[in-house]
Amino acid sequence: MHDLIVIGDDISSYVAASVAVKYGLDTVHIAQHNLEEMSIEGIYFNADPSVVTELGKGQRASALLNELKINVDDILYPLIDHYQVVLPDNRIDFFSNKDDLISDFSREFPSKNKDLLSFYKAAEKNAVFFKKWLSDHPFFQISGFKQYFNYFKLFFNLIIFRIKRKKYRRTLFNNPTLRKIFDAQLGLLSSDINTLESFSSSYHFTTPLRGVYRLEKGKSSLTETLLEYFRDNGGKYLNNCKLQSIRKPNFVNAEVIDDQEVVSIITAENLIISNKSDGLKLFYKKKKEIKTDKWLKRTKVTHYPLTLHLVISEKCLPEKMSSHVALVTDISKDIYDDNLIILEINSPDKEKKSTIGKKLLTVTVFLPADDKNWRRTNLVKTADSVIDRVEYLIPFLKENIKFYDINKSIDLSMKYRIITNPKYRVKKSFFSGFSAQKNKTSLKKVYLTGASLFTDIGCWEGEIISGMYAVYSVLKDRGK
Repeated sequence: MHDLIVIGDDISSYVAASVAVKYGLDTVHIAQHNLEEMSIEGIYFNADPSVVTELGKGQRASALLNELKINVDDILYPLIDHYQVVLPDNRIDFFSNKDDLISDFSREFPSKNKDLLSFYKAAEKNAVFFKKWLSDHPFFQISGFKQYFNYFKLFFNLIIFRIKRKKYRRTLFNNPTLRKIFDAQLGLLSSDINTLESFSSSYHFTTPLRGVYRLEKGKSSLTETLLEYFRDNGGKYLNNCKLQSIRKPNFVNAEVIDDQEVVSIITAENLIISNKSDGLKLFYKKKKEIKTDKWLKRTKVTHYPLTLHLVISEKCLPEKMSSHVALVTDISKDIYDDNLIILEINSPDKEKKSTIGKKLLTVTVFLPADDKNWRRTNLVKTADSVIDRVEYLIPFLKENIKFYDINKSIDLSMKYRIITNPKYRVKKSFFSGFSAQKNKTSLKKVYLTGASLFTDIGCWEGEIISGMYAVYSVLKDRGK
């Protein structure tokens, strides 16, 4: 029998598995897909359009890698112009330097300079408090009676935040163009569709000031690095597996079928499972199915990402185009009404001569999570419309596409649902206004991981922290 089973294909699952073996837990990681499957024609595109953050000195993701003694300096590149928001008549470059950022806003909205300075000053102050609260209170909740007085500090900050939010509604967000820029930024950074009304919005707005990074081969390079660490430290990795059932009498029993159609039962004392895993539908007690919907009752999926995967000629890209762009094509429509297009540019494998002068472009749009929108005929029409709109930003895009297969992109988008983060409508805490959810379930020694547990801090950080905290919860219950 093993100490722990980790089930999931997302980054949080790879983080959990790596941290578990670091602390000496005999761990089996069950992944539905082989990493090599998650490519098109041998080309690895980024699975998730979220930006990479917290890899600076002393930041959370960086601290995790240091704890695991993983060095990513050779594949990690800090970005100066972290991302752009582009509207029909406006473009804002979100720089790491606050003066440069405010200057770019002032270039587009000169009459708002004073209000923008005030806005970012307040956002920085709120972000510092927010980050300290998360550090002191895992899952944003107090852990004992003595800490209740800390709520007074929180309530004071929340009151100030709400007063200033009303002010900025009058001075900044009353401008529909400026409002769309802030909406698009949150659409790029957060998985919660209502983040603007939350205290955590300040944390997202100050993301450029904390640093944004690019990994040389995209986010999959971190997954590969974590997997290598896991295996080198005694972890057992089962991929390309079909999970048949998860049963929990006294211990966790996971029934899996491998690619050779061999059935096996993996038994462990504890289980960590991704909130995006199909395995959540396979819990049984004797012959009766266990309903797991209530484990994630605070979040409801509203939109899934459709991502188009293109190889294009580098020469067609605008000179000042950032590696991440949030494109809004109609300022009169809600961004989630097929009106937010997220573009990410990466370099292909440098070792392949055939990739010289080419770039990888992923184009993502979030579609309502209902069957009608996800019929293949509708997806093809949506994809054609999206490419047409992207040509506004990248003229002559179509004639510079070297590879694009809409059907393979649709298939991969469906597969990636167990990896990528959708958009959620999140129920906030009545007292704190935060949306963090504990990782414990109604089943003893069964824990959740995944970014939806931490929608307040964004997709990338949510994946990292949820994976770490899931293992810490296992260790705590084991008395380590």
